[in-house]
Amino acid sequence: MNVFKKIFFMCHILGIIITTSGWLLYSEILFLHPIVILSWYFNNNKCIITQIEYYYFKETFLGKGPKFHVPFICRLLLYINFISGLLTNIYINYSKI
Repeated sequence: MNVFKKIFFMCHILGIIITTSGWLLYSEILFLHPIVILSWYFNNNKCIITQIEYYYFKETFLGKGPKFHVPFICRLLLYINFISGLLTNIYINYSKI
């Protein structure tokens, strides 16, 4: 079970990295941003994946205890990345015309 927990935590961390900065290489990743933002919004700024981690492992990749709240700075980073990605893609697509 310890190996499964480490794999789950690593996938969560990789998902955060890919979702946050992956749009720089693959603009298709931007579709994930509204999904994550809406999940935070409807879940009182709590991460569903972190809640699942705690339910199964009694800890999260952030450490011991129920640490589900997504800090404002992390939410702001995703908002900025989403807007930047949209504007970049709009600019690139219109400059091709």
